[in-house]
Amino acid sequence: SGRVVGDSGGAFVRTLLVDSGAKDGVTKGQAVTTSQGVIGRIVEVGDTSSRLLLITDLNSRIPVTIEPTRDRAVLAGDNSSEPRLIFLPAGARLSPGDRIVTSGHGGMFPPGLPVGTVSQVSEGEIRVVPFVDWHRLEYVRILDYDRDELRLDPLVAASE
Repeated sequence: SGRVVGDSGGAFVRTLLVDSGAKDGVTKGQAVTTSQGVIGRIVEVGDTSSRLLLITDLNSRIPVTIEPTRDRAVLAGDNSSEPRLIFLPAGARLSPGDRIVTSGHGGMFPPGLPVGTVSQVSEGEIRVVPFVDWHRLEYVRILDYDRDELRLDPLVAASE
């Protein structure tokens, strides 16, 4: 866990500073959540603090799944409060209110973490309202997620 201690600029527009760093086991790339859902990932780590890239930042891309249809897409930040869905399969049907969760592809985020709901479906653009209330962020959870730990030991798998 970490406490949000600042909001900074730099190379990224939408970032936060968290009071947990390398001394606390934080590493670059870790997913960051609240009790409401995903808010981003760690992009820089110091000894006692880290920089968190929010899912709304222009540089953010997260593989997601649309729960009702199980279609996969990428949630792309664009510095607005509602990121968009890109790389949807042809013929995908989405409706406002459809729930969006992480897909687990790419290994950065565990599957099934809540992200938000579809807010707008229009020609060529689908927007998502994140579950997180950006104005009330105080504490965050930094996930120590490693897909390698989830793979079966080859010796165990061979004996089954």
